[in-house]
Amino acid sequence: MNCEICGKRIEGKGKKVLIEGSILNVCTSCALLGDKEVSNKTTYNKKKIKVVTPVIRRPMEEDEIEIVQDFATLIKQAREKMGLSQDALAKKINEKVSVIKLIETGKLKPSILLGKKIERALKINLFTKVEKY
Repeated sequence: MNCEICGKRIEGKGKKVLIEGSILNVCTSCALLGDKEVSNKTTYNKKKIKVVTPVIRRPMEEDEIEIVQDFATLIKQAREKMGLSQDALAKKINEKVSVIKLIETGKLKPSILLGKKIERALKINLFTKVEKY
């Protein structure tokens, strides 16, 4: 049998040690690298990793809201009123300047997520509730 760390042939029985959460069969010199020696009956606590998934909160369903018709002029006027350049607004909401330019010219309709970022940055309302019949 060979050592699982250095690869040398193990003389005799070898040792089982716990190294960074794994139990390995190693030679006596590599056994010093482990946290502790374990036997077949030894149990140890593994660190449990808690996985957290981010939750995107949406105040309304996408079908219930729509962007206002004059969003382009509304965004441009609000940005200019705050004294921000297109570049400064883009940095503030972590978007490209080209996206801001396209939105302000009306060539690109912002998604709900992007629209909400612009709303927060410029303190304006871009969405209206859609009335269902």
